[in-house]
Amino acid sequence: MTSPSKLKYLTVALYHPRVMKGGAQYVAKDLHDMADAGDDFEAVLLAGIDGRMFPQYVKVGSVITALPETQNEYILGGFKFDDFYHVVHDPRRNKMLARFLEDHRPDVIHIHHSLWVGLEFIELCRKVLPDVKIIYTLHEYLAMCYSQGQLFRYHERAICHQAAPDQCVKCFPGRSVEEFMLRKRFFQRAFEKVDHFISPSAYLAERFIEWGIPRAKMSVIPNGHRTSRPAGWTPAHSEDLNIFGYFGQFVDAKGIDVLLQAARTAAEATDKPVEVKIFGGNKSHASPDYLARIDKALADAPANLRVSEMGAYSRENVFDLMNSVDWVVVPSVWPETFGLVVSEAWEARRPILASRAGGLIERIEDRKNGLSFAPGSVSGLAQLMTECIGNAPLWDTISAQVEDEISLDLAWSRHAELAKSLMMSAHAHPQIALAG
Repeated sequence: MTSPSKLKYLTVALYHPRVMKGGAQYVAKDLHDMADAGDDFEAVLLAGIDGRMFPQYVKVGSVITALPETQNEYILGGFKFDDFYHVVHDPRRNKMLARFLEDHRPDVIHIHHSLWVGLEFIELCRKVLPDVKIIYTLHEYLAMCYSQGQLFRYHERAICHQAAPDQCVKCFPGRSVEEFMLRKRFFQRAFEKVDHFISPSAYLAERFIEWGIPRAKMSVIPNGHRTSRPAGWTPAHSEDLNIFGYFGQFVDAKGIDVLLQAARTAAEATDKPVEVKIFGGNKSHASPDYLARIDKALADAPANLRVSEMGAYSRENVFDLMNSVDWVVVPSVWPETFGLVVSEAWEARRPILASRAGGLIERIEDRKNGLSFAPGSVSGLAQLMTECIGNAPLWDTISAQVEDEISLDLAWSRHAELAKSLMMSAHAHPQIALAG
């Protein structure tokens, strides 16, 4: 029987790692597992999915189903999602969600996404459970940026520093300024019902504070890292120190084209071999223009340049894969919100070559725990790659100065402290709980 002192903690996520792997999915699942393992919380996980893509997880007549062979982990299916306003048009789904909330009656609801969850879910929570405390983790910029939440101007190939409606129409000329104004108001109206926000980086937090979230309602908690490094392990590199690795997705803003152009330039500047291993999935989601730039970078490449596409990877084997390269390159041209790959590289004591973009700026200290270059700068990255090849003193210096990331235990302790403080403030000031 559940202890009456336990707080009921509902985690609401986009997808479940068993349905689709991804950074936000792992963060949400890890925090749920930590809540479930402790003595202070009774944890439940609800993961929204696109029921059209994964019909095997949606039962006929029910949009909420238990995930097989789990306890208190559920799948929330959706079929009519408006990706502009982030609304799921399904009254029957909302009725079942209301029943789910009434049955579980969480004290705290931690939302990790609105994709396939729906912003109307926040209002529903307030309606069904007026006293519930709502936490929302911002994993990207979707609320302010319709362009995949990346704040990247594809038509200019530059980071967007002003996400205003009159600027948004330059990326989407088929939409009007008024539509983007309504979209912003719709998100802000939903966010007014959230008690507190969490951002994994200060950069992401500041962008949303500028956008309209009160500073007092924002906390920065880096994503916790679950270690997989064996005890007694010692970092090592290849003899030639010439193997560069990319870990991520084949999406335009990740900068694989920048890496390959830089690798080609570096190979042309030396007679030493240059090897690039690309560990990435979702190549089918890359734009034709992006793939064309990648092909162009490899066309008639120097004989000493070797590029291998290694396919998708998971965090279960990423530590071993990290150890198969000497240097990890993060060539993103969009303002990364955190950069999970940085945590994974540092776990394996790999020196990082990263663009100065978004949350990477506050994580990478140049010449200390990594090397940095301007976003999209082929020449800047090529210069660093040339310097790195065969440079054992540089590798040893940076590898030795890399520190472990914030542990999952520490990250969860900060989340738990926040949840408890929100509950304490509700008991001390009942009107706060009803103000949403």
